[in-house]
Amino acid sequence: MTKLIWHIDRAKFSFDDASEYESWKAEQKVRFEWSPSAADSAGENLFEDAYDIEMDFEVTQPDSELKVTLEDDGPVISAWVAVQVQTTEDFDDDALQEWASEEAGWASASIYLSDVDATITEDDGGDWRVG
Repeated sequence: MTKLIWHIDRAKFSFDDASEYESWKAEQKVRFEWSPSAADSAGENLFEDAYDIEMDFEVTQPDSELKVTLEDDGPVISAWVAVQVQTTEDFDDDALQEWASEEAGWASASIYLSDVDATITEDDGGDWRVG
């Protein structure tokens, strides 16, 4: 197993309904979703069973970090999310970076605010690193 870290430095969320924002602030649940097949290439040269990898979980793992800054219209979130994945013998940091940038691997993962209706209105993009 290889530990990967997905990082987003800044994601600004907005709510259409202010009462939903107030409700979310009470629990502040942030979820992470990842499906390599959502990229231009699933990374089958990097990940064992690349088309079968689907993750969706609350960001609470011991190796993950979450920073939430509450603003008037929505939170700004910074996240480091750790995942464990089976990799191929061709996997290395250079290959991961190539997949992330040239095959849109950056677009295969995102965070969202649990079950509320909020959208990311500004972000600095996510990137992948070997943990």
